[in-house]
Amino acid sequence: AVGTVRRVARRVTMTSASADVAAARQRRDVVLSIIERGEVGDIGGDGATTAPTMGGGRSLSLSAKTPRRAASGGATTATTGRKRRRGEAAMGVVVDDDDGDDGNDDADEVDGGEAKRAASGEDAGVRDAVLASATASIMTVNERAQAINELLSQRKIELFRRGDALVYARVREEHAAKFKGLSTEDMLVYQIIQHAGNTGMWTKELKARSNLPAPQITKIFKTLEARKLIKAVKHVAQQNRKVYMLFELEPSREITGGAWYTEHEYDAEFINVLREQCVKFIYSQEKVTLEEVSEFVRQSKLSHVELGVDDVLQIVSTLVYDGKVDKIEDESVDDGMADAPDEAFVPKTYYRKAALPIPESNAYSDIPCGVCPVINECRPDGLINPISCEYMTAWLDY
Repeated sequence: AVGTVRRVARRVTMTSASADVAAARQRRDVVLSIIERGEVGDIGGDGATTAPTMGGGRSLSLSAKTPRRAASGGATTATTGRKRRRGEAAMGVVVDDDDGDDGNDDADEVDGGEAKRAASGEDAGVRDAVLASATASIMTVNERAQAINELLSQRKIELFRRGDALVYARVREEHAAKFKGLSTEDMLVYQIIQHAGNTGMWTKELKARSNLPAPQITKIFKTLEARKLIKAVKHVAQQNRKVYMLFELEPSREITGGAWYTEHEYDAEFINVLREQCVKFIYSQEKVTLEEVSEFVRQSKLSHVELGVDDVLQIVSTLVYDGKVDKIEDESVDDGMADAPDEAFVPKTYYRKAALPIPESNAYSDIPCGVCPVINECRPDGLINPISCEYMTAWLDY
């Protein structure tokens, strides 16, 4: 009899556990369905849509209205996420416990998902307040938080910020396939690099933020690079060190050095050619604006990379400093009506051929005396004198 009771108790326990697992799976499916419907804009004119029903025939409505309970639900979700960060590195939130900030972990939410969606023209996702409102009648705040955390850890949804609101979005299948099989440590390293943006992350800094040993980080780098999730980029200022960033990002000018560097080497030849062509164009015109010079450079296809107005300004400025070009400000178009400080008149800037060009060389600068740093100590009977000066002798022999 005792054995029978134990078997029945065990069977009841297993049935109860199975029911809990099934209910949790159903809650995940409902949350995922709401997020998908929100992404495709399946919202009626009254701002609501009906999602699939759960057990018992209960249905839910996706509404833009945010009741008081939804606001508290959003806070609970964020709190639950913070508690699970160490164990659930794949949640889409950067683990930033040791960065010495003000302790506001919510400010460290990953923005990479939002940036990629904005670049691709997508405006997808469901705000946390809307999701809380939609599920308020069918699941508790803790149940919703658990469903969201499980979906994040499974890489089925991603979490990012849009303005001041948290937004959930469905992870695309092709995107999710790249992360399939990655460990928690792999995802942790990926998310830290993602948080760094196009300025990249040094290995030493990443080690400090992740608390992982260097050999393991090196192995993770190889895994992520093989999947084309990240890439290594040499820093132009410190070429013996590498920074890591997401594979699809373009390095910042601080990393690459901008248009004046080719394969991390200063391209003096390219700059000289660009200067010569800009001089010829300016000399062929009475006067030109910076925008006209920039348009000339663009149409002449002198550069394989696109040069912005700021890049062309750097080139033209060197011509001004060398005395080849004059910079003039034309105030003749001022109508005298700009009296208010915020309406101050800004004269138009032009460039033209220098009226008094600085010569490449002159007689005084050619002789050694013209650039001699000790000329004040030079005298016929002194230790430093023109007769025994080796520089003067070499100049006379030349």
